[in-house]
Formats: sequence, C-alpha cells, structure tokens
Amino acid sequence: MRVGIIGFGRLGKLAVKNLSQDSTVCVYDINLDNSEVESLGGTSVSLEEVCKSKILILCVPISSIENIAKEISPFVSIDTLVMDVCSVKVYPMDKLRKHLPKEVEILGTHPMFGPDSAAKSLYGCKIVLCKDNVCEEKFKNIKGYLESHGLKVIVATAHEHDKQIAQSLILTHTIGRTLMDMNSTSMEIDTKGYRRLLKILETVENDSVQLFEDMNKYNPYAKEMRTSLSSSLNNILESVK
Repeated sequence: MRVGIIGFGRLGKLAVKNLSQDSTVCVYDINLDNSEVESLGGTSVSLEEVCKSKILILCVPISSIENIAKEISPFVSIDTLVMDVCSVKVYPMDKLRKHLPKEVEILGTHPMFGPDSAAKSLYGCKIVLCKDNVCEEKFKNIKGYLESHGLKVIVATAHEHDKQIAQSLILTHTIGRTLMDMNSTSMEIDTKGYRRLLKILETVENDSVQLFEDMNKYNPYAKEMRTSLSSSLNNILESVK
C-alpha cells in the first residue's frame, strides 16, 4: 500500500515513522529535510506525486485545511481516500467535502495522542474515526489495521467528537495555558494535588499556540465550554469573598 502524507510537522513525522513499517510512504511539505524524511522511512515527493497515493493523510493545522483541500483538488484521484488528523472534525470535513471532487472518499480522524505520549508505543492509544463517504469495506479494513497495532478505535460523528473534545481536550489545554500564564512551577512546599495539577503542563507545553487558537476558533462547541468555565470560576471566586 502506498500512503501519502502532506505535512511534516511533529504529528506528520510520527505518522511517517509508524506507517513506513507497513507501507511505502511518500511525504510532501513546503520545507522538507530530505535526510530526516528518509531516516524515518519515507520518501520526499512533489504535491502532484503525493496525491497519487491510495491513502492521503493531511497532517496540517486546522486553519490550513481549506487551502490544502483547494491545492490538492486538481490532483487527487477518485480512487484516493483522503484523511485528516485535525483535533476538530466538523470544520475540516466540511471543507474537504466542499473542495474535493464529490467522488473522493473522506475519512475524518483524530489521533488522541502525539509525539510525546506515543514516543515509545501506540499500544493502548485512542483514535477517533468519523465516517463520511468512505465505503464500508475500506472503513473496516482501516479500523482493523489500527486495532491490530494496539490502537483503541472510537467511531463517532463529527459533531459528537467536537462536543466531547471541547469538554476534554480544549478544557485541558485552557487550564494548561492558564497555568503557563501564571508561571506555575514545582515548589519545595507543595502537595500531591498540586504536583498532579502541574502534570497538565506536560500535555500542553510542547503544543503550539496555533493549535490552541485553532481548536478554540474552529470547534463549534468551544465557546460554550469557555463560557461555562468562566462562569464556574467566577462563582467559586465570589464564594470566598
């Protein structure tokens, strides 16, 4: 199987490293270090060439997904399955449907892990699959492949995904960014609870500000979560005045 990957950021590199063990992996990005691509088992190719892959995975920021969809539209074959890995699902899948040829199959995915949490192994990590117009047989094959590599597959609609992720991932990142803004660090006089709180920093400190901003901007349920968080925090602070 030939797999194409557009985007060679932290998640793109993780994808190349793991998929190259089973597939021929072609990689495209505007700025590529060919030696690094090859060291992970991939091959650097042009945009037109990567779009010839049977499976095309878009490892790009949420805010870039529409432009990428427009760029690849003339080159993508009707036999190609296009997948994205965005941490928001409604927005990117809408843009892919809008700009890609209607015959192209689309599968939304969200790996619930990253280069840090999956550095040693993917076993036990979660991944969400959001079906669009992908045929049932191909969907089952992909699901089975992921499960055979130890991943826990969760099937959900794009809206179900975004609603839950606003209350889990985006909330966690919001609290983590707040701790960073407060310059929260380990202290000699602390508690186990405080040390656990600082663990949140480990999940967000290596992620970009762009990711945090994009999740909040493009997830339709993020604003509701922020309003609820702000209201609850104000209620708590008012109670101790």
